[in-house]
Amino acid sequence: MPFQIIVHQPDRILEVVYPSQPTQADVDDYLTRVRTTIEELAGDWSALVDQSQLRVMPSNMVAVMAKLNAFAQLKGMKRSARIVSTAGSGLQAWRMTKQAMLTIPARTFESREDALAWLKNPDDE
Repeated sequence: MPFQIIVHQPDRILEVVYPSQPTQADVDDYLTRVRTTIEELAGDWSALVDQSQLRVMPSNMVAVMAKLNAFAQLKGMKRSARIVSTAGSGLQAWRMTKQAMLTIPARTFESREDALAWLKNPDDE
């Protein structure tokens, strides 16, 4: 199954659902599609990244996703929420965020509902 990309237009949230074992072809296709989607958002938006199905992100993919996150921040990403299923995947998400040198608020969550609530209500912290 390839990466899923969903834009929640009223809330300006770009949601991405990772497959459990992405191939290089999946990643290449995703990068092309998501960069186009980010460009089309043109303005402030938030990211919801569901990595709960992802078993382990290969180390070479961490660097690629860090570059994508840096690009996303330059193109208007104001908040980033990641859904993870294990402490290990949460640590990987943290490393990727640090490698991307993000200056925006970024958090990990165990549920989609909590992540969406944080993105939709940034003043409720």
